[in-house]
Amino acid sequence: MTTNQTGFFYWFGLLLVGWLAGCAIPPPVHDPIQDANFQGPTLAAVRAQPEAFLQAPVRWGGGIARVENRRNETWLEIVEERLGERGWPIGSDDSVGRFLARIPSFLDPAIYAIGRRVTVVGRLTDMTSGQVGDYRYTYPVVTVEHYRLWPVRRPPEVIYVPDPFWFGPVPPWGYRPGPFW
Repeated sequence: MTTNQTGFFYWFGLLLVGWLAGCAIPPPVHDPIQDANFQGPTLAAVRAQPEAFLQAPVRWGGGIARVENRRNETWLEIVEERLGERGWPIGSDDSVGRFLARIPSFLDPAIYAIGRRVTVVGRLTDMTSGQVGDYRYTYPVVTVEHYRLWPVRRPPEVIYVPDPFWFGPVPPWGYRPGPFW
């Protein structure tokens, strides 16, 4: 083999390896928020038997009802909602109750505002009593490992466009009679 052929095979091999490395698909990153196979107790089960589920992993979500910033952590009071298949809270009126999410960092209350949707994954560490108005309430406390604040879902904007084939004096928006009436 000549030196010229060796150089060709060297550059061809290097090009082939680079091409194969560029086509490689990275392994999927596990996202516990969107894990469709997550197995953990529901809030209803925890409220029925709180001692049985201490230190159990949970994935709950809902709307933020209160934000309390403390020295080294933020506590969110969340009104529970069912989660969709990708972990997004499905807004509904059939909540089982409320829970507290203890997040070990500062969360700005202007961003994590009342009514925003959030999903948390963590461990059920405690039950604590509090009040909702004048009602005494027992909150499950989740020490959060992962959380996601979901973007605000706005209803679609409907834009009415006049019918370009209407030749009358006033266009009936969205209505057109047959062409030969």
